[in-house]
Amino acid sequence: MPQSHLALCSVLFSLACSSAISQSQITDPGAKQICASVEQVELPAADRPTAAEEKSLANCASVDAYYGFGQPADPVKARKCAYAEMDRGAKSALSGKAILAMVYANGQGVARNYDVALKLSCTMGDAPGDAAGRIHQIDRMKKSNLSGYNFKICDHSSGRDLYEQCAILQERFDKIERDQQLQKLTAGWSGQDKKAFHTLWSEAERFFKVQASNAVNLEGTFEVQEEASLIERLLSTLEGFERGELPRHSADELQRAQAAERAAFMQTQNGSVSRWGTVTRESVKTSEDEWRRYCDAWISFGRQKYPRVTEQSWKVWLSQDRTAMLNRLLH
Repeated sequence: MPQSHLALCSVLFSLACSSAISQSQITDPGAKQICASVEQVELPAADRPTAAEEKSLANCASVDAYYGFGQPADPVKARKCAYAEMDRGAKSALSGKAILAMVYANGQGVARNYDVALKLSCTMGDAPGDAAGRIHQIDRMKKSNLSGYNFKICDHSSGRDLYEQCAILQERFDKIERDQQLQKLTAGWSGQDKKAFHTLWSEAERFFKVQASNAVNLEGTFEVQEEASLIERLLSTLEGFERGELPRHSADELQRAQAAERAAFMQTQNGSVSRWGTVTRESVKTSEDEWRRYCDAWISFGRQKYPRVTEQSWKVWLSQDRTAMLNRLLH
């Protein structure tokens, strides 16, 4: 048998095994029945990329082409890239079959084909509850002969892997909006103000990443969500400052605020509890060190942009904010 045929047989055998394993994870009786009805459905060979196209798609990301990140949205490219991802065994939950299921269920850049969308959804191999919800939704669309783009893979994403990828996807959309918000906020600032803010923003991004990965218990959340929350809070704070809602604090308040921050931090280092889920004493220390650099950057920016605010006021505000972060971990 020619090598090309052997390779094809190997791929087909692998896909068949994957299909059997994935379908066996689905426990919902109705979903299992629907999957059984499309078990013999073949993926349209004409929809696959050519050998030359597949070579050019070696490093593609179908989710980028589908949603238009860094390029115009292109469902045809997304489809061909998704097939290429399947062929190379891409592991991301938002690639390959997941993207193809949306392409075929929504009829984007290809003839709508609910049976193919169901076949793909039945064999994704993710959380059984997510699979069942997805399968029943596409089946309802099929029976109602719906038009439009009604099917989104992230509508059924409670399983940790897919939920994380969907959180990352949502953050990519949110970042576009935040960047526009930030551009509008700083549009009227002087060149010196913008330069000082650029330095602060770079340090803020570093601190938020360190804080999210080191000083937040990630057992029930994801780093990308925590980073986004910190960034959104910073933007909201800046908007308040631009409205004149600036910190004004006394020397006595500074002493109390810094004492409270030190006490909270020392509790993480010397208290009876030394671990909080994914967080350790050492990781809190890493975050604390980065926070101090973030404070310096804030004070420098504040001195330039809001010269009427005293340094002690900035220090009180920053210390109170840090104490709240530490207390959320401790309590």
